[in-house]
Amino acid sequence: MTAKRPLFVIGAGGLGREAAQLALESDAAKHWEFRGFIGAPDEVGQHLTLGDIVGTDAWLIESDVDADVILGIGAPQIRSRLVSQIINKGAPLAFPNVVHPSSRLDLRHSRLGRGNAITAGCTFTLDIDVGDFNYFNLHATIGHDVKIGSYCVVNPGVNISGRSRIGDRVLIGTGAQILEGRSIGDSAVIGAGAVVTKDVPANLTVVGIPARPLE
Repeated sequence: MTAKRPLFVIGAGGLGREAAQLALESDAAKHWEFRGFIGAPDEVGQHLTLGDIVGTDAWLIESDVDADVILGIGAPQIRSRLVSQIINKGAPLAFPNVVHPSSRLDLRHSRLGRGNAITAGCTFTLDIDVGDFNYFNLHATIGHDVKIGSYCVVNPGVNISGRSRIGDRVLIGTGAQILEGRSIGDSAVIGAGAVVTKDVPANLTVVGIPARPLE
């Protein structure tokens, strides 16, 4: 029997616990031994619902353990920074895609990079291009010909319509809607419930219906 591969979740908050739940419910769960959560120094040793907080980011990077890692952090900028630290250090950590079995994603007709998390009930249609290290939360829908960069966090109930373009490190709030063909620049923030009817430049936060810059 092939030994199971160690698995850690970076993040010990609510999203981290949900990321662990996603991993344990995924089809890949049989290949993993969940070793625990990675959190802040003052959290180490605490017990969470699905496991213990066993170390910090620095500990994981320096430990030289050959393991799989899932990012359970909801801030795009922090996701990007942590991955850069791990890659620059050359730590032997791998970033698998984790897909809940209830989601709809046909990789014969779309492309998925690495380190992505796709949670329960998400729907991807076809001809979609997804980069790396994105988190798609519950029941998000992604339409045809959408292109999504890396390190984005798409919160529950988001609808991204066909031919939209989403840059890197974009945060899309719960229930937001991106109308067809819109473009969202790098590091933009789309507020919860916003309806994006026009392109959103990089580094801008928009809210409301229709979405407008936050004053």
